[in-house]
Amino acid sequence: MNVRRLISICFVLGGPLPATAVTPEAAIQQQMSAWLADNDGVGLSIGIYDDGKRLFFNAGVPRQDADRPPTRDTVYEIGAVAKTMTGQLLARAIVEGRVETQDDVAKYLGEPFPNLEFGGERIRVVHLVNMTSQLADTIPDLSQVRPAGSEPLAVARMRVLQQYGVPEFLRQLRIVGPRRVPGSELSQSNVASMLLGVVLSRVYAEPFDVTLAREIEKPLRMASGTQPNPKLLARGYTRAGEELPTFGARMAQTWGSLRYSTDDLLKYAAWQLAERDASVKLAHKATWSTTDGRQSVGFFWIMGESPHGRRLYHSGLTYGFASTCELYPDAKIAVVLLANKATDGAQESLRALSKQIVSLLRPATPASSAASPPPVR
Repeated sequence: MNVRRLISICFVLGGPLPATAVTPEAAIQQQMSAWLADNDGVGLSIGIYDDGKRLFFNAGVPRQDADRPPTRDTVYEIGAVAKTMTGQLLARAIVEGRVETQDDVAKYLGEPFPNLEFGGERIRVVHLVNMTSQLADTIPDLSQVRPAGSEPLAVARMRVLQQYGVPEFLRQLRIVGPRRVPGSELSQSNVASMLLGVVLSRVYAEPFDVTLAREIEKPLRMASGTQPNPKLLARGYTRAGEELPTFGARMAQTWGSLRYSTDDLLKYAAWQLAERDASVKLAHKATWSTTDGRQSVGFFWIMGESPHGRRLYHSGLTYGFASTCELYPDAKIAVVLLANKATDGAQESLRALSKQIVSLLRPATPASSAASPPPVR
């Protein structure tokens, strides 16, 4: 169907608002419609934790042949927001005394891996969570993958990752190494997240998804991010509008293939926002900072100041979805945004929309209206 004909918005908190209402909620509805139009989007779901209140907004459709909006239970791929959960599991292991941040990563791999160093500096556990490992972004190398017949290229690449496992990953890890000195600067690396997943599986002597369920999902009463209800899944779309199958590769669970609804992801965000758990506090502690000190990285969380106080965020983009999760501990607001199309600039535009939402709910005073620092990428 033509999504432009279904820019219907559903606000979940006591029913829809009157069209003439001039409220922050009505403004958010308008901004969602504008985001879908400006980004050629398909569907968009937003969850907001506002000082104890939970608000949900939904727009567009969960798949192009649907005739109604998504809901708070519609499941999306959350992309690299999953990395914050991987970092959270490491923080828990550190608090429990199982791991040290300065440990050589090879300590948990069963062999030396002499290639995991540059300039005399070994890759340490902390380098995996603060995005300074200097490892390649992705292995296996997907640049040579070709689609079968008329299928989208994304489908062919997803199929390769679906068949990828730890033995092959470790074999390829032996022939790659950091491109610069570990810890020196930021660089995007899904390989670092996969490597951290291997470390965690060795530390806990169990698969990553088992640890995830026990330490995060079950205590927070979240549905499974690795085996979600298939009836609730949104369908993802490429930039060209190609419909994609579900991305559930096991080796990508640590960085991109987890799937949650806004209802579930907001439970996680609210828990992170509270910062009561010792492991959460550790995950929010800066482990790398820019030279001017304006922005830092904790355990995958990118952190800085905003007109609303401290801001922590991470965003993601998969083959067919985009996401962002943002925490404002001082303002007591958390926002999660999930979209089911991987449009150009989707992460940036979702982060901009999140900032607009927070500004609507917490208008900045003149004394706090200084611009927030540029994002760490």
